Amino acid sequence: MANMLKITQVKSIINSLNDKHRPVMKSLGFCKNQRTLYKKDTPQIRGMLHKVQHMVVWEAIDEKDIAVPAAKGPGITVLEKGTARRQAR
Repeated sequence: MANMLKITQVKSIINSLNDKHRPVMKSLGFCKNQRTLYKKDTPQIRGMLHKVQHMVVWEAIDEKDIAVPAAKGPGITVLEKGTARRQAR
């Protein structure tokens, strides 16, 4: 059973003629084009997607299928006990 939605914005809100599209996209969490968000599958989210269906692509997925990004380190590498070196960013 799919309990999450993978939503990707495919069209910019700049050329949107309807003034209601911008607040809906903002409430979904989009601020830039070509971003992907994961939302719980609720009737409220489905209603928002229906309103902006020409601007987004979505698919139903399981929560276990969400790719977890790699954890970033603190930026310090421990060489030996008592010494540390800062990594260049």
